[in-house]
Amino acid sequence: MTRHTKHAALLAVMVALCLPVTEAAAQLLFDNNYGAYNGYSTKDYENQMAFIRIVMMAGSTSLGFAIGWFFSPQAREFRQILTVSLIAIALLIAIGSNDLLGWSTTWLLSIVGFCAALGYWFGRAVKALGAVPTTFGSSRWADIQDLEEHNVLGTGGIRLGHVISGNILQAVTYKGDRHCLTVAPTRSGKGTTQIIPNLLTYNGSTVIIDPKGENAKITAAARMAMGQDVQIVDPWNIANVKGFDAACFNPLDWLKPGDVDITENAMILADALVVKGQSSEAFWDQEATAFLQGLILYVATDPEEDGQRTLTRVRELTLLDGEDQQALFTRMLNSQHHIVASTGSRCLQKEEKLLSSVITTAQAHTHFLDSARIQENLSKSDFRFEDLKRKPMTIYLVLPADRLTTFAPWLRLLIQQSLTVNARNIEERPEKPVLFILDEMAALGRLSMIEQAYGLMAGYSLQIWGIVQDLNQLERIYGKGWQSFISNTGMLNYFGSSDEMTAKYFSALCGETTVWNLSSAVSRALGTSHGQGGITTSDSTTSTDTTAASQRKLAYPDELMRMHKDKQLVFIENMPPLIAEKSPWFEEEGLRDRGANLHAAPEEDKAEEAVTEVI
Repeated sequence: MTRHTKHAALLAVMVALCLPVTEAAAQLLFDNNYGAYNGYSTKDYENQMAFIRIVMMAGSTSLGFAIGWFFSPQAREFRQILTVSLIAIALLIAIGSNDLLGWSTTWLLSIVGFCAALGYWFGRAVKALGAVPTTFGSSRWADIQDLEEHNVLGTGGIRLGHVISGNILQAVTYKGDRHCLTVAPTRSGKGTTQIIPNLLTYNGSTVIIDPKGENAKITAAARMAMGQDVQIVDPWNIANVKGFDAACFNPLDWLKPGDVDITENAMILADALVVKGQSSEAFWDQEATAFLQGLILYVATDPEEDGQRTLTRVRELTLLDGEDQQALFTRMLNSQHHIVASTGSRCLQKEEKLLSSVITTAQAHTHFLDSARIQENLSKSDFRFEDLKRKPMTIYLVLPADRLTTFAPWLRLLIQQSLTVNARNIEERPEKPVLFILDEMAALGRLSMIEQAYGLMAGYSLQIWGIVQDLNQLERIYGKGWQSFISNTGMLNYFGSSDEMTAKYFSALCGETTVWNLSSAVSRALGTSHGQGGITTSDSTTSTDTTAASQRKLAYPDELMRMHKDKQLVFIENMPPLIAEKSPWFEEEGLRDRGANLHAAPEEDKAEEAVTEVI
């Protein structure tokens, strides 16, 4: 019998059961002995019967709904309260009543108490007999009790996905203040199941790297509706979100001539401009960083540079040659700022070949500043990173994927500066930490501020959520120190990948467990003997069953590499590993209406279609 046949049969049985409930039963409710069977009917009779039918349908539906709810996980607390209340009432009756009801209740409670106490110890004994030993490892998957104990269920934190508990989906969130790391290959759903759901719900300030501009398109309006000041920094206007103008930001506006930290701030900007290469290039990278620091300070402090204090001007100065270059170094030598003067002096003292190599290295690291789009974007500031802690604010940093490598220094500049200014401002403590969602974090290259942030800044009301494609990316960029990112995270999740090194690492993180190993051995012996009485044969079979504890990995690397596309492996601090469901934002009722549907037809297209249909 097929599934549809079963459903049809069930419906037929239900109809058959309803037929005996005839008019006569309804008449009894109204003390009525007349009706259609007597050959006539009245208006009152028809109204009464219609009312009865409505009551039957509504009452049956309500009763079924109530019974279903009572036995559902949502009614768990209600059942507990009801049970405690009934026991309390029964105790009061048993203690306070000296009649038949009191003695009957006493006997009932005595029997129930005896059975409950005996069952408790019997259950513990059975559980102990069936428990798997932990001789070779005690790793296990997190269960619903673990999730409740570690406050992982419900909303209010970083949304990760769902788990199925009692045939219902419950949201899994990370509510801690430590940093997060997601390892997810391309096209694995990290945007639709991780980034966008949090942008639609997280009410703290957020800075997000948005390679495609889709996050801004889908969530910018929703973030504004949450009371956020939304800034979309988009040099190429890729997002082109209706109602939002692309924002600009000039990093040199951070450098104030009278600021005691101006030297250090200029060094931070120069460090962000120079992407560190191999160790053999360390000298040239360091010299180029020092040279750019001097030029940045010169542009930020020299009176003649007033009105053109931008990185575009710094780039122009690196391209000077001949007499113009010598005049620049001489003017820097006479600067009131000691770092500017020191840079000018060192440039004048260097051999021509050495100086040329240093300047060439600086030029190589500032090539991206030749872009007219970047120059325009760096020409002024429409916002301040310092405001991230002072008011609800969302900043989208939009850089197309095909330009990530070339213009990574632009992203490095903004991320480095935003982390620095908010890490220093430790007095400001917003209700929710400022969340930095660093999608394609590997594209930033080695950034000292991110290394420091993962190790030190979890308590600074800053929370970094890095997203990489595999662990090889981290190892390639940060060398032997890459594992410190994982050791300092409070939440780590993995979407599965074809990278063997990553799968082995997460398999090791899952640990090892002890399982029962069942083995059976069968032996058969055949014998023949010759005697005076003739030939005697014997045939015996022996069967041996052996049960022993053995070790196995909780999850083998190949199992993780083949993990279902709707699953994810989640590690949350001090909790056993969890296999959770990935939940796309457009499949959740609470989120579907908040985000913009990029596949919906524009309003003007809909209007044209409507006119066409009318015609």
